[in-house]
Amino acid sequence: MNALAMIQAVQEEPIAIDQVHRMAAWFFWAGGTVISVTLGTALMLGLLLMTMVVAPGVTSRCTGALRERNIVSFLAGALMFGVFALLGVAGQKAPIVAFAAVSGFTVLGLVGLAAGAEDIGRRLAWICGKEGTRAHHLAAGWLVFAAAASVPIVGWFIVLPYVALSGLGSILVGTLRGNDPTPAGRAPVDMEIR
Repeated sequence: MNALAMIQAVQEEPIAIDQVHRMAAWFFWAGGTVISVTLGTALMLGLLLMTMVVAPGVTSRCTGALRERNIVSFLAGALMFGVFALLGVAGQKAPIVAFAAVSGFTVLGLVGLAAGAEDIGRRLAWICGKEGTRAHHLAAGWLVFAAAASVPIVGWFIVLPYVALSGLGSILVGTLRGNDPTPAGRAPVDMEIR
């Protein structure tokens, strides 16, 4: 069948044009979604790297708290999320409270996600027997976390909440731990099998 015959067949059957339009729309939305998710993941990686650059000691303390007390960090994160949810409810009547709650949650969420991603990356490097910098650990951990959190059901309801709440709680646990004599450039906890 040559091209002229195909064009004539499409003109005779308008239903085929409708199918072509639906397929084109589907490809448009699928491509747009893939591009948006990829761009969003890359932009968020940049934000997390900047968070680690701006506050290396804080993210190091939080990562150490995640490694040492991950369950306590998760429970503290659930408590902190509850406090922010209550502030959000109170913010319905006082917009300044809502603004403060959203701003605080965003800042603490970035620090928590940076700590969580760095912890995932450090554990992956340790499993593989590799060394790396904190930035490499953060980048690898964020990419693995973003991919795992994108998986329907398991990623949405187990991986994403666990890492997000653990990272958020690690801020509180790391703050209550006190000052760590280990400099920010070194790992606060050696990850070796004993």
